[in-house]
Amino acid sequence: MNIQSTFSDDIRSVKSDPGAYEWWYFDAVSDDGSVEIVVIFYDGNPFSRRYIEHQQNGAGALAADFPAISISIYQNHKPIYYSFTEVDKANASFREDQPFARIGGHVMRGEEKNGKIEYQINLKEKLPSGDAVVGHLIFSAPLITDNLFGESPPKLKGHNWNLVQPQAKVTGKIRCFARNEPVVTINFDGKGYHDHNIGSEPLKQEFDEWYWGRFHFERTTLVYYVMNQTDQEQFGWLISNDGREIVQTFNKIQLEDENRSLYGLSSARRLTLSNPKAHVMVQQVHVLDNGPFYQRFSSDAFLNIPEQNIVQSSRGLTEYLCPPRIYKRLFWPLTNMRIRYQKESPHWVQRSKMLYRWTW
Repeated sequence: MNIQSTFSDDIRSVKSDPGAYEWWYFDAVSDDGSVEIVVIFYDGNPFSRRYIEHQQNGAGALAADFPAISISIYQNHKPIYYSFTEVDKANASFREDQPFARIGGHVMRGEEKNGKIEYQINLKEKLPSGDAVVGHLIFSAPLITDNLFGESPPKLKGHNWNLVQPQAKVTGKIRCFARNEPVVTINFDGKGYHDHNIGSEPLKQEFDEWYWGRFHFERTTLVYYVMNQTDQEQFGWLISNDGREIVQTFNKIQLEDENRSLYGLSSARRLTLSNPKAHVMVQQVHVLDNGPFYQRFSSDAFLNIPEQNIVQSSRGLTEYLCPPRIYKRLFWPLTNMRIRYQKESPHWVQRSKMLYRWTW
């Protein structure tokens, strides 16, 4: 994996190989821990059944033909809104000179303001089920002027990861609507995170599985990435809250307490990160998203740095992904229920509020 942390590279890249993908990931947890939000903009949806079929049929599938956006909003660790919409490319646009994405009625824009990076995200969508969301979020963090990880590498074949905002102040307002139900209004105030991922080939060519997570402690942010390939790659860091310094690097990450889901997806529920001076234990507590190839958790992390008498805990978001399963046709009926392909008629499950929410 090629790693960097530069705002200037948080722009759309040119992707000319079939199976390539790119996404801009944003998440936020409210200060009281009651609300969790994840928004992902895709230029080339790697989870799309349509995109995969085009690759397999030799139809010259390009990322630009499959833009998408996913939105997940959780209250008290339960989903109150979920959508994953793949739009026609005529209804999406990106820029290669600044962070910008427009997918359907949703817009993301990033810019530098007075030594800070600020992203504004506007959400607006109504689903066939009758569920709808309208919202505005602002992610603000100090500008990282130097790459945390050294000189920025060229974008190489393989997975490129750009950690743009390890920790951001997030404010905004979101309203969720549903048939015959009161409107849920969320005045959001909390902390968030943003990264940018690019790949030049299908995910299953990159790795067999990955674990990722982020937690905000009093003075630092923990970010880890475990990618199991032929040789397992492990990355874990404690980063200062201004995003300008790596405080600790974890050279050992241990996966423990494996658990198998209803769909036969097996993942570790406990991760231990360590080095000679510090130790972190991550426990996956609440399952927020439990699909056939992907899981998202609301998790607890416990940090211990004995020399500094630091013992702290934090609630954050973590995930597990098994890319080879994306390509198994056995699971496509399930993904067809969840992903709204605007080039096709809505799946009959997506037209029912009750049945569609069951897929959440």
